[in-house]
Amino acid sequence: MYRLALWKNDKLSNKSISTIKQTDVAQWRDARIASGTSGSTVKKDLALLSHVFTIAVKEWGFPLTNPVAMIRKPKSNQSRDRRLQPGEEELILSNCSHEMKAFITLAIETAMRRGEIVNLQRSWIKGRVAYLPDTKNGTPRAVPLSTTAIAAINTLPLRLDGKLFEYKEDHYSKAFLRACRQAGIEDIHVHDLRHEATSRLFEKGLDVMQVKSITGHKSLQMLSRYTHLKADDLAGLLG
Repeated sequence: MYRLALWKNDKLSNKSISTIKQTDVAQWRDARIASGTSGSTVKKDLALLSHVFTIAVKEWGFPLTNPVAMIRKPKSNQSRDRRLQPGEEELILSNCSHEMKAFITLAIETAMRRGEIVNLQRSWIKGRVAYLPDTKNGTPRAVPLSTTAIAAINTLPLRLDGKLFEYKEDHYSKAFLRACRQAGIEDIHVHDLRHEATSRLFEKGLDVMQVKSITGHKSLQMLSRYTHLKADDLAGLLG
């Protein structure tokens, strides 16, 4: 929805689809990159615009040429590999509110996405499993809960709306960054906790398919982008 709003607010949206040329799209690409937007984000923005033209040609019979296909795409940024260093988790938690501590603990213990945690309903938790009826991939998923995750959930008060958490997603991202600043920790974001959690699952000895079923990644390629194992731990496995 954010990406759709971006295009709707751009001056290109005022032009007829048949008049948009590759030069228009190339200029938009260059301006977007010059504004500081990452190459990966710009590629996703362009992919949405390209899809509009693809549907117009294939489904609606418009006699068009896809201008996005005619331009160079920006290079994707190197995937982040930021993991929590020894002592950082404790420092961050010591600067968090009671509810934020539970949020961070669940993120690290379950590898759930920010929105999945924030929207979690208490009724979805059966024993030691959280059943997510809808996810980013559009499919339900069952997430096993560690004893630490269960303990974090039990610290949260019962709410009339049945949810575990009170606020919207952005609140927790901002609160996390604020806690990191207070702890003197730099270059880490809420989404990095999913990297951390996924890597920890492998370090606990789970195999690829087991981790994939927990995290909900559709492909092994996507899973590998979120997995950064500690070299010291790998060396220990080698004997």
